Amino acid sequence: MNDPFSSALDSLGQNIAGVGTGSNPLFAPQISQLFGLNLPAVPIISARDYFLNQMESWFTAIPMTTQWIVLIDQYPPGLKTSIIQGLERNASGNEFDIDEAKNILTAYPLQKVVGCLFAANITIPNEAWNVESAYVDNNRGFLPGVLGGSRNHEAPVLDIGFRETNTSFIDFVVRPWVILAAHFGLVARDPNDVTQAIKNMKCNMHVMQYTRSRAGVSMIPRKVWSFYNCVPFTVNEETLDYTEEKMVVHNTRWTYSNYTVANNLYLPIGEIINNFAKYGLPKIGNPSLFQGFKSPV
Repeated sequence: MNDPFSSALDSLGQNIAGVGTGSNPLFAPQISQLFGLNLPAVPIISARDYFLNQMESWFTAIPMTTQWIVLIDQYPPGLKTSIIQGLERNASGNEFDIDEAKNILTAYPLQKVVGCLFAANITIPNEAWNVESAYVDNNRGFLPGVLGGSRNHEAPVLDIGFRETNTSFIDFVVRPWVILAAHFGLVARDPNDVTQAIKNMKCNMHVMQYTRSRAGVSMIPRKVWSFYNCVPFTVNEETLDYTEEKMVVHNTRWTYSNYTVANNLYLPIGEIINNFAKYGLPKIGNPSLFQGFKSPV
């Protein structure tokens, strides 16, 4: 397959022009039929060639599924040793001493450069609502009507797996987070009141799915999921044994209030890639490289 950006902005007419001149089987659709027209002497196009040509466009190319990151906007200010020790049984006074580990594990290098470095898998939740038949007595052979019900009876849940490392993100960040959330609940807190804000266990989370762009150019996000007011409520159990060494992934479950999904089509993708390929990265004070770009607003 050619470079996925080589035909990113080709028009439909340009795509068709490249495949509408060959000798094709009779069952292939005529170009006039694609537009609902009835023009004589229009050549028959190859459905196969047209499909393959469209797959070379960036917009319709098969995406990569393993290139994604998780970004956690902020960690709760109350996620600290003094708070959890004051709420949990603490016989020796040293239990749940999480401050040093939490500060390291939630620092910029391990959370922002390539997202949360410990995230190993994530399941994007489904979307559904209930429908049911409107039965009537003795409706004979008539099909019943359809009634719309409510949307997603169960609480919204996000499943995330975190890999285990020597300094355990799951046990020094997520597990204490679950415990504190159980104590403080999901009550709305005043962010301007310090005593209230410290009890707020909610965060916003973003899942960015990347795909290839062009040789020598970084991958770009093709889809961004945003989940709001996320709180972990389950950390699954772990079994220790002597059988084999393996990468351990802990499963966690998070609740959230709402979510959004966005694409990056407001960017002039084709023009950006072509300018990078031709001129390299733009320099400060040289806006001429972007004169052809249209503002997204």
